[in-house]
Amino acid sequence: MQYTRIAPVALFALLLLCGTEALRGGDADSLAVQQEDTARASNTGRLTLLYDPDLSMRSGVANVTTLHHWIARLEDKSVGTRWCSEESIPGKTLGIVARLTKLTLLDLPVDYFTVVLSHEYLGHGARCRELGISPVHYAFDWPPPYGPGGGEATSSSSVSIHQAIAVWTGGIEVHPLINRTLALRWMERDRANYREALLYFWSNQIMLNYYLGASDFDPILADNDPRAYVRYLNLDNGYADVRNLKMSVRDFQDRYRYNMVNPFLFYSIYVAVKSYLWDGDEECGLPALSIAGVDYLPSARVGLTPFGPEYHLENYLRVKTTVSLVDLHVGDQTFHKSWGGVGIDVQNVYEDESFSLDVNLHLWKQPALKLRAGTQLESGGGVGGAFSVRSYYHLGRSPNSPSAVVELGYKSIGFLESYPMDSSFLILVGLALRD
Repeated sequence: MQYTRIAPVALFALLLLCGTEALRGGDADSLAVQQEDTARASNTGRLTLLYDPDLSMRSGVANVTTLHHWIARLEDKSVGTRWCSEESIPGKTLGIVARLTKLTLLDLPVDYFTVVLSHEYLGHGARCRELGISPVHYAFDWPPPYGPGGGEATSSSSVSIHQAIAVWTGGIEVHPLINRTLALRWMERDRANYREALLYFWSNQIMLNYYLGASDFDPILADNDPRAYVRYLNLDNGYADVRNLKMSVRDFQDRYRYNMVNPFLFYSIYVAVKSYLWDGDEECGLPALSIAGVDYLPSARVGLTPFGPEYHLENYLRVKTTVSLVDLHVGDQTFHKSWGGVGIDVQNVYEDESFSLDVNLHLWKQPALKLRAGTQLESGGGVGGAFSVRSYYHLGRSPNSPSAVVELGYKSIGFLESYPMDSSFLILVGLALRD
């Protein structure tokens, strides 16, 4: 469909417009608040608007989380989170009920739909755009509480088995990307907004419910993402009989419970329930382990690759204004032996008044990919990697001045979450703002 090509430009323009309006709203802040923001400039967080022609997962998630932030900020400035004195039991009860009503009627639809839109258009859709699959049909239900909140992205094209796996699992790739974006932002700011916490929670909850609620194979039931992933994974490794699979849906679900080992998930619940619903606060400080001046939080999860599940240990670190993510990942040994890798993302590796720099480095050892439809020819395999440098050119001296963003890099053939599977130059441009 033509709109799949027009949408990146339209969404980028919409984001820029929303950002301008949000900044205008911020101009009304009191002098005291402005001075406080200046004093804690090192703990402000970046909001980025990124552009590439196909609206890839990386640029798309950056844009959607930024748009979500601005919508939430404008909503709270308009509606607020406290409306009466809560010193008494009746006042506290009324405040909690009012905030719960706001959460249900206003917050939930936006937060939930943000995740579903990302899953379909920025997940499945991004893989389809990468592979030139067209047309793609998108459909969305009204989000809760106004509807069931589902969505779909469907197409019928001839692709290789690894490309099919990537399309089926593309939606789930978006969830950890949203979560990483928010977790890095929390580490950078040393606190979280309750709407970010709700977005993080729904990103996890929708993903876990979807995958842990999947049923075993039934010839009457159509494939969904989890069943299709397990079926294609077995088929690629010579197990075509769904009654005799080397990895069953149940086996896969047992592995996927590893995603519950995630302190950010429980922190997001705390922020939403205690800080927002009970106290009426918009933000909450981030607890972290502090070791020799380094703040540290670990998180575990399972990623899905064409070769099988992959176990990630994500290590978030902060030293002054430099925030890093060290991602150690090891592949499941069911179908392939000895594969995995490491990723290092460092924000503000260098920073001065006019310029700052982020560095991303990923290295892996993995099986070869099958990237050509109708053939079993393999590409890549063995050791591969990706490297990029993102530069921020500050357009003013104020801590909250916007910055021009340029990212340049290269990725070799291989599977890396949210990146193209084939070898590719990495180019992103856009704007960054601090809040």
